[in-house]
Amino acid sequence: MKTIREWATARYRRGKAFVRRQAPYLILLFFLLGMFVIFFFDRIVISIHPGELGVLWRRLGGGTQIDTVYREGLHLILPINEMYIYNVRKQQFPDTLDVLTVDGLTVRVRYSTRYYIDKDTLPLLHQRVGPDFVNVVVRPEVRSVMRIVFGQYKPEEIYTTQKAIQERVSMLSKTRMEARFLALDDVLIESITLPTRISEAIEVKMAQQQLDGEYVYRISIAAKEADRKRIESEGIRVYNDTINSSLTPSVLSWYGIQATMDLAKSPNAKVVVVGSGKNGLPLILGKD
Repeated sequence: MKTIREWATARYRRGKAFVRRQAPYLILLFFLLGMFVIFFFDRIVISIHPGELGVLWRRLGGGTQIDTVYREGLHLILPINEMYIYNVRKQQFPDTLDVLTVDGLTVRVRYSTRYYIDKDTLPLLHQRVGPDFVNVVVRPEVRSVMRIVFGQYKPEEIYTTQKAIQERVSMLSKTRMEARFLALDDVLIESITLPTRISEAIEVKMAQQQLDGEYVYRISIAAKEADRKRIESEGIRVYNDTINSSLTPSVLSWYGIQATMDLAKSPNAKVVVVGSGKNGLPLILGKD
């Protein structure tokens, strides 16, 4: 036990003596180490904020780490490596593009593209496309689809089928984005501006179509009214024919007798007019 204690004491004295002799060098070493940490702090201590993900590139470890995505929080890395941080929230950028229709006319389209980064394909996006993916992939692909889709329509068709055009642009753009490791939410067409003379011609044509439809409606109503009147007159004719065929002389005489009897029963009857002819009936008139 005494031997171990003496050995430990001797080691301590030697270490203390070494520190005293090397004190200036040790102070310089710690100073340099502190400066190194301060200088490379942002490259060693990495903070990934909400809505962000990171991809690590190792200088001596195989480059981009395809199988690892760094989540939100604090991460420590070697200063020789580099962390690339991406915003994975939904993002949107506006754009304006001049496209040609099937007739060769220029149409100006103002639209917005809403997209986001798929966390599962983020390392591949970083490796094969890079941080400037908006200008490398998103904008060129959407513009290409715009030119293809609008190039298949005539100006008047564009004017009346904007919803169908937007759906087709979104569908084709989404397919292309997925092939480039991005996810497209939607392409929103905000306005389509046709040449002035074409726009005016289309408006005049649509107004004429509305007027033509109004005339067709009026003619339909008039035809239905004519049918109604024809049916009504036919009913009146049938009614009159029926009445005429049933009004025989005997029937008329009977109605005359009934009317005369009703007048005779009236207490106010004073005057009697005797009918003439074979079937003439008396007419009783009078009042108080």
